[in-house]
Amino acid sequence: MEPTDYIKLLSRWGHIIPTIILVGGAIFMNTVLIPALGDHKDASEVKGRIKRTWAKVIMVCAGILIVSGFYNAYVAFKGDPKPSPIYHAAFTLKLILVGIVFYISSLLSGRSEVAIQFQKKERRWGKINMIAAIAVVLCAGLMKVAPRIDRNTAIPSTETIPSESSAMPESTPPSNE
Repeated sequence: MEPTDYIKLLSRWGHIIPTIILVGGAIFMNTVLIPALGDHKDASEVKGRIKRTWAKVIMVCAGILIVSGFYNAYVAFKGDPKPSPIYHAAFTLKLILVGIVFYISSLLSGRSEVAIQFQKKERRWGKINMIAAIAVVLCAGLMKVAPRIDRNTAIPSTETIPSESSAMPESTPPSNE
């Protein structure tokens, strides 16, 4: 393995592990923690303590994901063969969903007035966040298996340009004899 292969591997791991933590955390919060706490008298205190710790985890994971994501995108788009339109569509959707997940996660774990108002509907937003996070993983899977196009292969054009060899031979028009 070349030294750059080790960097690619570390960047891949640096992208996968924080994703597992964030997606797993979103699933856990929505399927286990919030339903288990319900309207218990200590629920808001427990949620507050968890959110303070979880906010730090979100920030660290988001930072690692952003750095490794830029590097992984650089490698994907500079390499041979080049990504297909399916890859580009999945990549674009993934970026949009990641923005949504980061935004909702920051509000669900935040302490600002806006975040506190947002948290009043934490079950709804938590489920939306969980579904978006799972969709990010699905997009990543699609990107991994999307076909690649060899850079030396010409993309067929919809226009046909006659070449010299395919030109019609000059001939006399047929006569009606």
